[in-house]
Amino acid sequence: MLRVAAFLRICSRDLGFYLLRGSGVVALQVGDYSDGSMAISGNVERLLMQKFVVYSVGWWFVIASGWAMAQDSAAILPERITDKLQVEAQKLAPLVQSEIATEFLAATKNLLEPEPRVVYRNGDRTQAISAQEFSKRSESDQVGWTRRDCPPAFYYETGYGSPLVYARVLDLVAPHWDVALPRKVLDFGYGSIGQLQLLAHLGFEAHGVDVEPILGALYSEPSDTGAIGRGSVAIHTGQWPAHAELNSAVGGSYGLITSKNTLKAGYIHPNPPAGQTVDPKRLVHLGVRDEAFLQHVHSSLVPGGVFIIYNICPPQNLADQPYLPHADGKSPFSRAAYEQAGFEVLALDVEDRVWVVDAFLALGYTTGKTREEASQELFCWYTIVRKVAKSPKNE
Repeated sequence: MLRVAAFLRICSRDLGFYLLRGSGVVALQVGDYSDGSMAISGNVERLLMQKFVVYSVGWWFVIASGWAMAQDSAAILPERITDKLQVEAQKLAPLVQSEIATEFLAATKNLLEPEPRVVYRNGDRTQAISAQEFSKRSESDQVGWTRRDCPPAFYYETGYGSPLVYARVLDLVAPHWDVALPRKVLDFGYGSIGQLQLLAHLGFEAHGVDVEPILGALYSEPSDTGAIGRGSVAIHTGQWPAHAELNSAVGGSYGLITSKNTLKAGYIHPNPPAGQTVDPKRLVHLGVRDEAFLQHVHSSLVPGGVFIIYNICPPQNLADQPYLPHADGKSPFSRAAYEQAGFEVLALDVEDRVWVVDAFLALGYTTGKTREEASQELFCWYTIVRKVAKSPKNE
């Protein structure tokens, strides 16, 4: 049987041969055959005749209804990922207020439609290379690498959904943004390139840093980075700011540093119930002490520069169930820690669940759920700090 998500994708993209078990229609796909006909009693001849009738009528019904339903689906779910993002931008536009967030969403019209891509990962998943780099290796050097096919949607969404939710980050920053600040932004744990390219179209020098090696392999084509629109995009792979070489590449003089769904208290300082432990692979390891991390963020910003943490979370499990690090989305750093590093705290662990629920409803992420139900399954907190002109004594 087809999974619902895969089934809908097939229906919207490939004419769609729909499985209508109640009508006795047989679902047929390339390389797949499922007999969904209704139970028939009687002798063999009657069974065969009924099956023949069902198959014959069902085949033409499937083609006709599948085509019509595919047309309806195409209107709702655009086939091209860039078309889908433009539709999502229209849905989110009423939820943003600032000029910069509005321009960010409107810039989706400038995004390029990517081709399907292939990347390869090594056995322990610590390295990833592009298909072009893989093809240059000898047969013996190709052993142990696993191929991963990445459709166009994966280019912009990876495993994190729409990059357009980043518009909320810009909306929250806008009241604290000085137009004199340099249009240079660093996204810590960027996860996908979509928001970086949109920022570039707004004239930003947009940098993204992430420990996930597959991102560097995925975004290795010349058109992915470099000059884009009125700005530019650069991506960096590794543990920032723990590695000196990476620090040099990332540089400084940023007007804005952002982190969305990465710097969570549960990832940095997990607090499971007594008797439970957390798999280190499910955590974010800064590689330096909290104080050193915040001091590096501070030194990477220009005076007046803004640092924002924005985390969307599911509800935490009950105490007798496994602790979920990603469900604890409050700031991993205290007010005192920010102030000691030289920041002015503008907002600390402010809830933003109402906006997230509105956005997820608009994007169709909560299908089948009421607003009240969605509100019980979505949580969000943000923290905003600003670098004061005077540096701390210990920096």
